[in-house]
Amino acid sequence: MQQTISQTAVFSLPINPKLDPEYIGESLIPFLNKHKHLIYDLYFTSRMPPFVQDAMGDVFRTTKNAQSAAKNSLYIMQETGIPLSATFNNLWVRPDQNNLTLWIQNFKFLYDAGVRTVTLPHTSWVMTGQIQKEYPDLKIKNTILREVVKPNEIVTLASAGFHYINLDRDIMRDQDALVRIMDAKKYCAEKETPVEFSLLANEHCWGGCPIMPEHYQYNSTRQGTEPQYFNSEISRISCSRWDEYDSATELKRANIPPWRDDWQWFLDNGIDVFKLHGREDAMRLRESMDIIERWDNGDELMFPDFEKYMQDVDMPDAPINIWRQKIKTCKFDCWDCNYCESVIQSKLKKQNRTMNPLVERVISAIDGAVDNNSNFDPTDYDIVGLSSNKVRHFLNNLLSERGTVYADVGCYMGSTLFAAIMGNTAVKAYAIDDFSDSTVKPMRKELQEDFEVDNPAEIFVQNYEKWQNPNAAVGLVVKPISQVVFNPEFPPQVLFYDAENDPKRMQPNLEYLHNQCADSYILVVDDANFEGVVSCTDAFLSDKNVIYKRLITTETPEDANDWWNGVYVVVIEK
Repeated sequence: MQQTISQTAVFSLPINPKLDPEYIGESLIPFLNKHKHLIYDLYFTSRMPPFVQDAMGDVFRTTKNAQSAAKNSLYIMQETGIPLSATFNNLWVRPDQNNLTLWIQNFKFLYDAGVRTVTLPHTSWVMTGQIQKEYPDLKIKNTILREVVKPNEIVTLASAGFHYINLDRDIMRDQDALVRIMDAKKYCAEKETPVEFSLLANEHCWGGCPIMPEHYQYNSTRQGTEPQYFNSEISRISCSRWDEYDSATELKRANIPPWRDDWQWFLDNGIDVFKLHGREDAMRLRESMDIIERWDNGDELMFPDFEKYMQDVDMPDAPINIWRQKIKTCKFDCWDCNYCESVIQSKLKKQNRTMNPLVERVISAIDGAVDNNSNFDPTDYDIVGLSSNKVRHFLNNLLSERGTVYADVGCYMGSTLFAAIMGNTAVKAYAIDDFSDSTVKPMRKELQEDFEVDNPAEIFVQNYEKWQNPNAAVGLVVKPISQVVFNPEFPPQVLFYDAENDPKRMQPNLEYLHNQCADSYILVVDDANFEGVVSCTDAFLSDKNVIYKRLITTETPEDANDWWNGVYVVVIEK
């Protein structure tokens, strides 16, 4: 049985499908039981035909994974009594009768298991009344992807049969419009089609983001092993770039302001539920759980990092209070305001602070690689290696600044090393490999023939003689990583890690190399597609000052026309 919702239950919390059973049992369920009086429902990713993908992108690779996630969610409901809300938000599923019939058939197992709330993307499906007839106790939510901002949309959705409306994010900065929407809510109640309102509180996306619909379309229509949006190279033009170039990013996010009073204002003015983020991001889920904890404790600030941000930019109360007032009706019309920029930039200018040039170098290097543009010329380049020209262009661009110190860890026969230094000036490069493994081969069988090598060290020397850049200095270090000692006068500024990815060795290797790198350096980890490579790198980064990171993966492993097997790029300040 599901619990009765009380007035205090104002948070809709996601269930991240990637959580392991140990965390669910030892951390999540105790947290939920402690704070269940505040939790309206738990929404979870659902995958069943015709919804085999959604806006969050790469969450499940198999039907079995999707079923396991559903079972985890049902178990959590059983252990806590908190209602579940199944999420189907793919706008690009064809809204025809066949798909409606298919969904009604497939949803039965969740309904029979006790799920009584669902998010659906198609108004026409709800208007038919078929869902309500088959599942009479089902509460139906719209998806936030429909971007509902007008009073007439509220009335239409309520009359169609929706019980709960996720309002568009931008309404949080248009309180005049919100008042009008509340008039529509009262009208619906009078017409006996009452609706509840939800507002997404902490997504951290830019308000009025012009790319968001395309981002969600990309994820909703991706197939097979295609990378999700933020792991694809096309996303380089979106917020991963804007966040670095706009110092006022933190003030422009479509988040409810961090003060409790601001959250309470929305509750006092018609918002029933705060939808919290974290369905596809475990770290964001933990942030959302922290918000609930803070709300329960009566804390003034819901985002503790915001206070740190204000301290970091030396922002006094006066401009912040002005900002709090301005954003209530700014509508994210940044072109007509610029208050966020003017305040932040004046503070940073006084502090003489600028973007770390290595971040700008990475962004520019990615752009160049996508365009196959660098000092690397692939014509007649005959060094066999587990990489691609796109990766070679990228590394070459990272080394394009005169005097860059580079370390190629796992250089093998020099495929990436000599491409990276080609045409660049005054580069100093460490080529590191103990050549203990002479059987390095790609996984794809059709590529293995080129890797029949008897003596890779000897071939490295031959490649050096043929491809060495006379304007660069290369030192070959034939030692295990744990014995490598860089010249302290020339610490690496760019570190390309293409060595062991066994977590037991990879993390210690990264730690050991990190201690000898420059105070600010670029880390590029190869083979990001491989399971465990990103998580191991993140474990290494957990106590580091990371100022930028970018994950690029590929649909096809070992794709010579793409980023080979993916790269994870990080800028670290010690």
